[in-house]
Amino acid sequence: MFSTIIDSIDLEEPLHWLNRNNTQRVSANMKRALNGAPHIQQTAIPSGIALELGTKDGWMHRLDFNALQAHAASTLTEFTINHDGNNINVVWDNTQANVITGDDLDDEFGEYPLLTNVVLRFLTL
Repeated sequence: MFSTIIDSIDLEEPLHWLNRNNTQRVSANMKRALNGAPHIQQTAIPSGIALELGTKDGWMHRLDFNALQAHAASTLTEFTINHDGNNINVVWDNTQANVITGDDLDDEFGEYPLLTNVVLRFLTL
């Protein structure tokens, strides 16, 4: 069965790996010599790879969203994500403006119980 567990938070609805096929795994640098010849240096990126999980066209309960927000605010060290049976060691990606984003499924005053377009940002270790 497909599931997503972030640290100890077992999400009711599993998340999609949004950037699974769109991550930079090699870093490259090119400079030109005085004669114009390119000097290219490349190296594999073993860790620090951006990982984005999200709801895509689905939704997330506000209780799960609030638990993840609290986790991101209090956990500044390494933890494990279990995504569909695969364990991935990560940290929250605080290099960006927001590590967790989401939209209310319906606009109304107060907190609507469901959110959509949820995106969680991590860096692999």
